[in-house]
Amino acid sequence: MKKLILFLLTIVTVSGALMAQPDKKHSDDWMQKIRAEKVAFLTHKLELTPGEAQKFWPVFNEFEEKRFEIHMKRREMERETMDNLEGLNQEQLKKISLDFIGLFQREADLMKAYNEKFFQVLPAKKVVMLYDMENDFRSQILREYKEKQKGDNR
Repeated sequence: MKKLILFLLTIVTVSGALMAQPDKKHSDDWMQKIRAEKVAFLTHKLELTPGEAQKFWPVFNEFEEKRFEIHMKRREMERETMDNLEGLNQEQLKKISLDFIGLFQREADLMKAYNEKFFQVLPAKKVVMLYDMENDFRSQILREYKEKQKGDNR
């Protein structure tokens, strides 16, 4: 199991290094670190066998990439809207609201489609656990961030 985790961490790190852009190096390094931690965390918590991991990670990584694109579009829309909020009329605001909801719908549709793909590569119990473990991972990252902030402010 340790060899599998090390192998997966190496793949994530190397692929991230190859795709990193020089002007975004710090951000990319941070994202790669988080991704590597997530791979290790989920692999351990879901107790993925080597065969399951081999099938699961390409599907999950594809899902994460598509979900990240939707999140980035939503964040961009939020920023643009808030920067121009006072200059927008009611009709423009209604359209923005519908577009915003449309992005949530796209994410829900994506999750539904990939849920089916996850069932093809993992037992149902592990698919259900995946969603809970993702929440646990986010909570852990937030706790670590808060702890680091406390330490930096001392």
